Amino acid sequence: MITAYRAGAKYVVLFNFPYDQPCEQPLGILKEEHFNAMKTFWDMTRSHQQGSLEKVEAKVAFVLPKDYGWGMQSPDDNIWDVWHPDDKAPLIWDNMNKLIEKYGLKLDIIYDDPQFNLEEKYSQIIYCNSTIS
Repeated sequence: MITAYRAGAKYVVLFNFPYDQPCEQPLGILKEEHFNAMKTFWDMTRSHQQGSLEKVEAKVAFVLPKDYGWGMQSPDDNIWDVWHPDDKAPLIWDNMNKLIEKYGLKLDIIYDDPQFNLEEKYSQIIYCNSTIS
């Protein structure tokens, strides 16, 4: 939640549904420790303890091909959950992980969109087929 908040998320959604034996856990899969963590997070966002919650603005864009539906959970992840990964997936995976390591929350992973002016928002633009060392 803290990482999402620092990266600019306006919402964090948790899907909580009882599985197995709902009678034993009437509040679903979340336990008291989870509710306490959510309360602590909420209190931090509303108090002056904002040091650890400082927002980070992305300065670097890693640009994926337009409408590229590769899952990005592993180099073997499917495209649109239907097709096996293509020949782009291993390079994108390697480049993405190098850039996340280097830039952390200062990196946005976006799709190529001619209607979006990348130069206005980002000081550095890296396309997925680039060579990254």
